[in-house]
Amino acid sequence: MREYKITMKKLAYLIVASQLFLSSGAFAQQAFVVKNIDIQGLQRIDRATVESYLPIKRGQVLKPKNTSDIVRSLYKTGFFDRINLSQEGNTLVIHVVERPTIGSLKIKGNSVIPTDKLTSVMKTLDVAEGSVYNPSILEKIKQSLLNQYYQLGRYNARVNITTVPMSRNRVQVTIDISEGLVAKIRGISIIGNQVFDEKTLVKQLDITTPGVFTIISQTDRYSEEKLDSSLEKLRSYYMDRGYLRFEVKSAQAQISPDRKSVYVTIVVSEGAVYRVEGYKLSGSMVVPRIELLKLIHIKPGDTFSRQKVLDAEKAISTDLGNKGYLFTSIQLHPHINDQAHNVILVFDINPGKHAYVRHVTFSDNMRTNDVVLRREIQQMEAAPASTSRLEDSKHRLGMLPWIKNVDMSVNPVPNVDDQVDVNYKVQEDSSAQASFKVGYSQLYGMIIGAGLNQKNFFGTGNTLGLNFQRSKVESNYSIDYTDPYYTADGISRSFSLAVSRVDPGNTANVDNSYTSNEYDLGVLYGIPVGQEENVFNRVLAGITYQNTLINLNSAYPQYISTQVANFIHNHGRRFQEADLKLGYSRDSRDRAVFPTSGSLQTAFVDGFAPLGHGSLSFYTFNYSAKWYQPVPMTDQFIFLTKANFGYGNALNGFRDYPFFRNYFAGGIDTVRGYQGYTLGPRDSLGKAFGGNMLADASVGLIFPNYISDSLRTSFFVDGGNVYSSQDNRSYGGLSTNSGNIRYSFGIEADWLTPFGPVELSLAKPINRHDGHSDISGDDTEPFQFALGANF
Repeated sequence: MREYKITMKKLAYLIVASQLFLSSGAFAQQAFVVKNIDIQGLQRIDRATVESYLPIKRGQVLKPKNTSDIVRSLYKTGFFDRINLSQEGNTLVIHVVERPTIGSLKIKGNSVIPTDKLTSVMKTLDVAEGSVYNPSILEKIKQSLLNQYYQLGRYNARVNITTVPMSRNRVQVTIDISEGLVAKIRGISIIGNQVFDEKTLVKQLDITTPGVFTIISQTDRYSEEKLDSSLEKLRSYYMDRGYLRFEVKSAQAQISPDRKSVYVTIVVSEGAVYRVEGYKLSGSMVVPRIELLKLIHIKPGDTFSRQKVLDAEKAISTDLGNKGYLFTSIQLHPHINDQAHNVILVFDINPGKHAYVRHVTFSDNMRTNDVVLRREIQQMEAAPASTSRLEDSKHRLGMLPWIKNVDMSVNPVPNVDDQVDVNYKVQEDSSAQASFKVGYSQLYGMIIGAGLNQKNFFGTGNTLGLNFQRSKVESNYSIDYTDPYYTADGISRSFSLAVSRVDPGNTANVDNSYTSNEYDLGVLYGIPVGQEENVFNRVLAGITYQNTLINLNSAYPQYISTQVANFIHNHGRRFQEADLKLGYSRDSRDRAVFPTSGSLQTAFVDGFAPLGHGSLSFYTFNYSAKWYQPVPMTDQFIFLTKANFGYGNALNGFRDYPFFRNYFAGGIDTVRGYQGYTLGPRDSLGKAFGGNMLADASVGLIFPNYISDSLRTSFFVDGGNVYSSQDNRSYGGLSTNSGNIRYSFGIEADWLTPFGPVELSLAKPINRHDGHSDISGDDTEPFQFALGANF
């Protein structure tokens, strides 16, 4: 018997040919002239459209062998499910069954990949409501979706596409997605390493096996992107230590049978350590060679380091960019000697043309006047372009309180080889015209307030605020107006008018002997100083008139402490002073809300001069600071350090220092975990009385939460207390000092909501004072929160 072998390709061809033959219908064995074409079964597709796809026209001869071309051409359109051909005399009859259209398209179950992104991609493939239903395209979309989820490490993802018939030859298409969970990395193996042990190398990667903190960092969740970045960090680790020929031979991720776990295997070739024999510059030297050589911190004999090479290239590009060569390109041509294991570094410099800035423009500033943005620009038009000035201008725009984001683009001027145009595209934040606030704080209770606030008053960049706020402790009414460019040199001027009433007795365990009414009217100037890059330095100077009236709790004299009674007896109840302010602020943060680097520091000295009989002369010094420092080798964790220090005293001795200017500690703004305002000295009634010295600090670690960009989470350790310069016993006080610094630790969450910022903390006091016979213990409050917080 003779055997015949049929390949898969031949078998597929025979199947297609048979399909076309069956679709061709009944035809005569002889060719005929097509005098007419009759297309039957059309519903929504125009006849002329179908005829435009036909390879046969009226008047042409149709041979039986060419009928398959007609069927194939019509199938390629994707319009039809079935096609039959027949002949009636000299008429070619084409009977078609149209594919249904998509009457409804639903996508459900997805969250990682947004629906609008999926919809836009499918529209490009002509999969949308009203389009022709094509099962093959939907199958391709299904496979592409699965591949996307696999790249994200979601190997148990499922995509099901179902269709339900509808009226008028339509179908409802439902894409049901089950995204599944990200596969966990259960093991990481590195093969081929000899110089460094596996444990050391695994620490360099962005991926880890599950641990105590991976529930926060999520580094144990696999994705191709994380694996690629890990391999790049592994290369950097070796190449920064001289292994110039280091190579990743392969990197594989083996999936467990349940598709919930991944085992990563990395095969490396380390090679030998290379040293730098020397380096030199080539190309066009538009600045003295010796000036550029000073920017390269590499010495002959040093172990090769790719990071040092990148630092040298960046330093040269920045230096030339500051001199107007914005389009400098630097290529490294290493001359490698594999026998001696050394390398000569050749930096080939092409500075390009010296560029000048023709125009600086702004876009998308719908509410802000052009001049308000332009006064922040440090790069002048018609001047040589400078990279540092351009970047500094971008940073200054981003620090404006009503600007959310800034994108800078530098474009060459057409047909001119030495000029560029610079555009700053700004994204403006909504500056609220009016607001109504309802908040709550454990310290102040219910807080209600309303205001008319405009951070960008009529697009001028000026700030206007009309506000009132009331709580059980404090009522405050204020008007503020600030012109940040009172002079063209950037000197700011602020006016303020405020009326307030304080009733400390409504705060738990705080001296309730009195209430105070205060009226303030002041002006403050801010003078920019210094020329640090991306840093705002200001000297602040001003004067404020203050009028304070103290009202004693005369209805219940037994509730008046000895300290308050003696002070009022010696000095009276009304005080008028001129508050002479002198301060300094330094702001190097990268942005105003949720900074990631930099610091904000302010220091103020206030001298209070008496303006009336019985008024007081005293002074205060206040310092506050916040430092943000990204954790090295990662951009997800940030160290946060805070400090506050305050001191006040009277010019004629401590007995003349007003008790209503005392500092308080405890609560969500100072030492969390302790009840607000309750730390420090006590009065004769055992109530918290505050003191003239405050010291508190906090060290925290901001960590990613993977929930929202509007949420910031951190661990913290707080420490602080309030102290008094005077012996409290002379006033009948129950304590002479405040004891040791109080400490606490916990977790904090700061949340930007449409209703205002929310701050929450859960803290555990470390060294709570339990009290003894002559002093009560510390009041604790583990959970604390505030709506309308300022962070």
